[in-house]
Amino acid sequence: MTLWATVSCGGDGIHRGRVPFSFLESSPVSHLGAQARMERVEVAADELQAGDVVAFWMSHDDALSYLRRGVIQKVPYELFQYGHLALVVEAPGQSGELRLLQLAMGQAANVDAGLDYLEGKSWNVFRPPSGTVDQERLKEFVQRVVETASNPKKAYDYAGVLGLKNSPWRPESREEIGNRYSCATLVIAALHYAGYELDAVHRGGRLDVVTPKQVVMSFGEVREGG
Repeated sequence: MTLWATVSCGGDGIHRGRVPFSFLESSPVSHLGAQARMERVEVAADELQAGDVVAFWMSHDDALSYLRRGVIQKVPYELFQYGHLALVVEAPGQSGELRLLQLAMGQAANVDAGLDYLEGKSWNVFRPPSGTVDQERLKEFVQRVVETASNPKKAYDYAGVLGLKNSPWRPESREEIGNRYSCATLVIAALHYAGYELDAVHRGGRLDVVTPKQVVMSFGEVREGG
């Protein structure tokens, strides 16, 4: 096992975000009944499972280094504890091959990156409770969302990221899988569709910057019929 495959690529440098932005990261007081948060697990990259949520982070020094070079996509890493989320999924049409479902500024929703993408990056893993994620439904979501959110100029939900209004994140059917997400609401939507509901969004998505930490620290519940 190579060094990069250990959790978080080491444990130094993670921070709690910058005030006042860190105040935005609290999850709602959950309305769910049988509540079960995701568990932070210490696993190597080759031990990841479909349904795992990967939360990426940087030290302030690393984030500021990118920002000084004009890489504005790294702003969340400076303001918040985690700067990006990805969901471990099975690659469409390739049984057993795990990839990362993710979306970032200027990108379409995609599963282009394999687990080797984690090399050299800092990350933590959050795992839904056993049996809460319907893998067939998760595959269906992935197959559909890479079609609906395939336009890199439109797939990123800028209104949601700015805290104005988040696009719908609770799809029940293929037709309800949207064409616009943030990295956080993409993970929420995928897990919701697969039967694991996260109570991670305030005020129905209005006036709420849904941060990665807000997602991984929220309560979850198994949805009947998911």
